[in-house]
Amino acid sequence: MLMEQASNERKRMTQMRRTRKKRRLPRLLLPLIVLAFAGWVVIVRPFAPHAERNALASDASRPAGGAPSETVAAVEKPPATANVPKPPLAPVKVYYNGLAKDGKQVALTFDDGPDGVATPKILDILKANHIKATFFIVGKQAKAHPDMVRRIVKEGHAIGNHSWSHPDFGSLSTQDAKKQIEDTQDEIEAIAGVRPTLFRPPYGALNDDKKAAVRDLDMAIVDWSVDTRDWAGTTPPNILKLVNKELYPGGIILQHCAGEQEHLSNTIAALKQLIPALRKQGYAFVTVPKLLHLPDSQS
Repeated sequence: MLMEQASNERKRMTQMRRTRKKRRLPRLLLPLIVLAFAGWVVIVRPFAPHAERNALASDASRPAGGAPSETVAAVEKPPATANVPKPPLAPVKVYYNGLAKDGKQVALTFDDGPDGVATPKILDILKANHIKATFFIVGKQAKAHPDMVRRIVKEGHAIGNHSWSHPDFGSLSTQDAKKQIEDTQDEIEAIAGVRPTLFRPPYGALNDDKKAAVRDLDMAIVDWSVDTRDWAGTTPPNILKLVNKELYPGGIILQHCAGEQEHLSNTIAALKQLIPALRKQGYAFVTVPKLLHLPDSQS
């Protein structure tokens, strides 16, 4: 009996010692864990950003959906555009006449001036008949006859730009053509304080690039619907026949106010007959800006 009790007591003491060892084990591990973490912070962590950056760089150079690669395949560039045709330019409106729905209106226009001979005679006829017309002025002529430019404006006529020296624009670069227009704009504005909104190309011809250049200057391109051919020496009776044949409401009549004097004598004689003839037909004379519903000046 005593031996059995002693054996049980030894078993109980052995069990208690095992339990105490198990409880001491976590207490011993905790300081080791703390020391290991501190060592990682001090030794390993400073190098981690470099590793992260290297990983990011590796990812950036990795082809999509593939494994990292030491070299990156060159990106294929699109073919050069030198041989790719340019898109067509947006069409630029050229005015040849006004709207018939506005009634029987007609605009008299005079090109190539001013001068000191024909222009004042034409202005006298217009003033006597209380008519406002439109003068498409050449820049060098305006510089030579500034008083005529000022008289045109003072008497209520409209002014358009007809280039600086009346060259064939087909033989000019777009840059030179633009300079012809801008120099004339500056000259007219310096003389009379107006900056035309209208441009009539010499000989009525412009390619698409130059039309776009005029549009970029915020100007309207104006040609004509009736050419009197006064510049060719057409006689006054034949000028009247041309006008009667080709004129419709909203028409723009082309004449000249400077040039060879023997030719312009026919212009002056025809004008004296044309005005009453058209009034008899019920036409009202207006300027081109009024006919086309455009401003008289940019300034």
